[in-house]
Amino acid sequence: MKNVKILAILMCFCAIFSVYGCGERELPSAKITRDDARTGGTLSFVYDKNERTVTIGGMGEVVQYSAADEANGVEEGTRVGLKITAPDEDVDLSSATLEMNGVHYSSSDFLETINGQKQRFFEIQPLVSEDDKKIELKICWSEGTKEQTYQILIAPGTKFMTKTGQVQGEGK
Repeated sequence: MKNVKILAILMCFCAIFSVYGCGERELPSAKITRDDARTGGTLSFVYDKNERTVTIGGMGEVVQYSAADEANGVEEGTRVGLKITAPDEDVDLSSATLEMNGVHYSSSDFLETINGQKQRFFEIQPLVSEDDKKIELKICWSEGTKEQTYQILIAPGTKFMTKTGQVQGEGK
């Protein structure tokens, strides 16, 4: 009788794992748009939701220089801004994590809070340059969901503004 109970319990676990995939539920891709402040200037923006790739800029377009924002811990440099919204309104974001440029963040570090309410989106303004045209983000929206990887790419031919307002690669 004891063996029958153990067998029944094991069968239940097998059924649960086959339905839920060991807790690794796949979510749809996040919604990604340019930030409302248009950090970086008015650049072309293409988001391929299936490939989870954002391409910004284009031939002759210039990424604007941004001043430092010490209050928000943002260094000066050429930045692009994105707004990333969670893909599922029903997912619990309290355990969300983000990894960008080798730095790990918990949901309280990156999800926006407005009037004391945690929002389902966050904005990022990563530094980009002639030497750093690709940024990778890894997001786990909730415990038990698969981590999602997104790439931010600066399109070929995109130029970068210097602190003095000059465009890199152009004459003085």
